[in-house]
Amino acid sequence: MIIQRALFSNETVQTTNEKQTRPRKVVFKPYCQTQDFLLPKSVGEFITPGHIAKLVSTIIDDMDIRFITETYLGGGTSAYDPKMLLKSWILGFVNKVYTSRNLAKQLRENLTFIWISGNQRPDFHTLNNFRLRLKEDIKIIFKQIVRFALKKGIIDGKDVFIDHTKKEANANKHKVVWKKRVEHQLGKIDQELDQLLDYIDSLNEAEDKIFGDEDLPEQERTGFDKDKVKEIVDAINNRVKSNKMSREKGRDARKKVRRTGDLSERKERYEEQKKILNERRSYSKTDTDAVAMIMKDKMTIRPAYNEGIVTEKGFVLNFVISDRSADNVSFIPLMNGVISNTEKTPENANSDGAYGNEENHGFLEEKGINNFLKYNTFRKERSKKWREKQIRFESFKYNKENNLFVCPNGAELPFYKQRDETSATGYVRTVSIYRSKENTCTDCPFRAKCTKSNAKSLQISWKAERLKQQAKKNLESKKGMELRKRRGNEVESVFGDAKLNGAKRRYLLRGLQKVNLEAGMYYIAHNIRKIQRVLFEQKSDVLAR
Repeated sequence: MIIQRALFSNETVQTTNEKQTRPRKVVFKPYCQTQDFLLPKSVGEFITPGHIAKLVSTIIDDMDIRFITETYLGGGTSAYDPKMLLKSWILGFVNKVYTSRNLAKQLRENLTFIWISGNQRPDFHTLNNFRLRLKEDIKIIFKQIVRFALKKGIIDGKDVFIDHTKKEANANKHKVVWKKRVEHQLGKIDQELDQLLDYIDSLNEAEDKIFGDEDLPEQERTGFDKDKVKEIVDAINNRVKSNKMSREKGRDARKKVRRTGDLSERKERYEEQKKILNERRSYSKTDTDAVAMIMKDKMTIRPAYNEGIVTEKGFVLNFVISDRSADNVSFIPLMNGVISNTEKTPENANSDGAYGNEENHGFLEEKGINNFLKYNTFRKERSKKWREKQIRFESFKYNKENNLFVCPNGAELPFYKQRDETSATGYVRTVSIYRSKENTCTDCPFRAKCTKSNAKSLQISWKAERLKQQAKKNLESKKGMELRKRRGNEVESVFGDAKLNGAKRRYLLRGLQKVNLEAGMYYIAHNIRKIQRVLFEQKSDVLAR
């Protein structure tokens, strides 16, 4: 029985609603954890069509991996199929599973991983050993993924974008060896050792060769180890016991001999550190391939590697892991890798100002690639404040006939000399120097904005200037403005996706070769995710398998 109030009235009306008073029955779906099947269902039936695990399986099944199988020696028990292990690792990186123990856990518990492994369960030792077996072969696998994308029309290798990022190494930030400190300590040790060894030499001669009949200076300066220290200390003690040396003199001699041994050991350690450093300025004790680098915030210094990539449409065409903080030194290896991976030369190359030097511009010209590399002053040249702050090279007029420059005040800077400069990569750059006469700039009204000396000099590489003007013209063209707008989204988003979505802010493995392997697996997974997204939009039959 329901009591209702009549509209626009104070009267109430009693009505009957049988449907509302009827109780509703709650129904649950059948639930049974011990359900048996008459015929066992295939695990593959639980994997939906178009799932990325099926794409991973399809791509690797079509891949030639004889370069991996040839590394197996044979004999003994049967080995896990390399394709199964490779699929498991790539699927792991797709799902942010980067360690062998976690991957082994997924192969036991995760239905997708159980399907891709055929319900095989290799332990983490086997998974890790297989990963280390790949070594440089990860580049071959990466190349085949790039070729697959080219074949499907996902990329065309036309407009490429280059960039680097500093990624933290798996190393203790407090245990960094600096080259300057090593050299400073070696200098101090050598200075003190010279004094101590001279003292030991003089003591030996004064005490009638108490340390043996051999030539002490030549012998001890090269092999002053613990045994030799003990031998000399014992000889001093014997001299003291036989009253051939006073106790005070013996105590002082023992102290200096032991100090000499300690310094010799320290010197050996510093020499070993210097050998590891080689041409580098630093390295980490816990990962000797990692170098201390300034991170993205321009303040933090951490042991790290410099990771460079070349992209097109967000697809990674090549990658390089370097232990050098300068980005431009990896440009040519990156571009050569793109040409090798795609079997074609890109039409246009774009990057930020870190790469625009003579060597890289010249490489693009040699390969017939349109140069859209920014040089270091490209953005500054657009600023009126920057141009007026100081008199720069552009303010000088060149007289080609007489091969000289004329400054804004009318002074001439004739050709002075020419010299060759060799870069860190071995590239030889020819520089022409133009210089005014002495005291020409003494009373110049522009001196404060031009030079601090009495004679102005200009240094110029004519080849670099020609290539720079060509790059400037390209960058300011319609195509150049298009590429500059695209660059941030094309390449920066790949790094952002890795660090934020992929949780790859630092490496897990140690050593340059292993880090290269880790980065290769990540970018293979990245590219496969990109392939799946494009094929889904194209409604390709590849995903229907």
